[in-house]
Amino acid sequence: MRVEVAAYSDTGRVREINEDSFLVDNDLFVFAVADGMGGHAAGEIASATAIETLRASSASGIGLKTAIKNAHQAVRTKAESQQNLSGMGTTMTAIGFSEKQKLVIAHVGDSRAYKFDKKINEAGETISYDLERITKDHSLVEELVDAGQITEEEANVHPRRSVITRALGIDGEIEVDQIDLDFKNGLRYLLCSDGLTSMVRDEDIADILATYSSPEGCAKELVARANQAGGNDNITVVVLDVKDDTIILPNSMRVAQSVPAEEASKAIHDKSGRAMFGLRIFIVIALIGALLAGAYIFAQNYATSGYFLDEKNGEVVLMKGQKGGVLWWNAELDSQSGIEIENLASSDRLLVERNARFETRSAAVKRLDDMRKRQIQNELDIIEEENNTSDTDNSQTLDTSVSLPQATAVTND
Repeated sequence: MRVEVAAYSDTGRVREINEDSFLVDNDLFVFAVADGMGGHAAGEIASATAIETLRASSASGIGLKTAIKNAHQAVRTKAESQQNLSGMGTTMTAIGFSEKQKLVIAHVGDSRAYKFDKKINEAGETISYDLERITKDHSLVEELVDAGQITEEEANVHPRRSVITRALGIDGEIEVDQIDLDFKNGLRYLLCSDGLTSMVRDEDIADILATYSSPEGCAKELVARANQAGGNDNITVVVLDVKDDTIILPNSMRVAQSVPAEEASKAIHDKSGRAMFGLRIFIVIALIGALLAGAYIFAQNYATSGYFLDEKNGEVVLMKGQKGGVLWWNAELDSQSGIEIENLASSDRLLVERNARFETRSAAVKRLDDMRKRQIQNELDIIEEENNTSDTDNSQTLDTSVSLPQATAVTND
C-alpha cells in the first residue's frame, strides 16, 4: 500500500489567522483536514486539538470513526476548561481505517472529500476524467438544496452558506458519517476546507486535478486559484494519489487486534478438564498481556519519534517527539538553533508556527541550516543597504558643501 501525498494550508487574503489544520501520517495511514471556528484563536485551537487527538487515537489502534468521536470530546473538554474558548468547534474530514479494518472516509461538517479518476490512452494522454464529491455537507444550504428550496448554483452564493449544522466540540453527542473508500491504483483523492470550495467551482477543481500530474503541483495550484478568486477564508488541501492499492494494516491496527470472540468463547466453555481450562485461560491472559505490551511499546516509539520546529523565548528550537505529547510522553528539547524568530523570512516563520515535522534529525538540521543561512544573508543585505544609504548621504553632503553656490545659481536660472 503506497500513496503520494501533498498538503498545503494558507490563511487566504481576508482572514488574519489560519484556523485550519491538517494531518498527513503515512505510518498510521491517516489523512485529515479540520476547519476551526470560534473567533480569535479559538478556532485554531479547536482544529489543532482535534487533529492531535485523531493522531493519538489512531496510534492506539482505534478506528477512524471512534477516533473522530474522541476528537469531538477533546475539543469539548478544552472549550469547557477556558472561558475564552467557549463555543469553539471544528469540522473534520479524514481518510483512514475503520474498526472493521477497512479503508473509509469519515466526515463531520462542510470540509469535503472528492474522488478523481481519469482515463489515459497508450500515449499517456488524458481521454476523460470524472470528479465525484464523496461527502455531504452538514450545512444549512445543503439542507435547503435537499429540500428543493434552492438550487446548487444558488447555494454557492447563498448569504448563509457558511452556517454548518454539525461540528466537533459543539453538541453533546456527535454523529459521524462514514463511507467506504474505493482504493484503486490511479485514483486521486482531495480533502479540503470550504476555503477552496467556496472560491473555486467543482468543474475548475476537476480541471486542476487533471492538469497537474503531481499532488504537490496540484495542491499549490488549488490554493493559488482560491486566493486569485478572493481568498475570503482559510484554504487547506490534501491531495493523495494511490500508487499501490495492496491493503496493508498499519502496525497500530495489527497490534491492537483483540482475541476473536468465538475463540474466547471456546476457551471459556471447553469441558476437556480443569487443567486444560486453566492452561487456555493462561494463554489468553498471556496473549492479551503481550498485545498490551506491544501497544505500549508502539505508542512509546510513536510518541518519541520524529522532530518538529518550535519557538521558545523568541528563538527557533528543535524538539523531538510529537507536538503536544502523547499520553504521558511529552516532546523533549533536542537543540537550540540560535535563530531569532523576528529575523526570519515569512516563509520560514510560517514553518515554525505550523511546527513543521521531520522524520529524521538530519533533515531537521538541514532545514535549520538553510534558515540560518537565509537569516544571515538578510542581515548582510540590511547592513549593506544601510552602508549604501550612509555613503549616499555623505556624498550628497560633500557635494552640497563644495558646489552650493553653483547649485544655487542653476536653481535661480
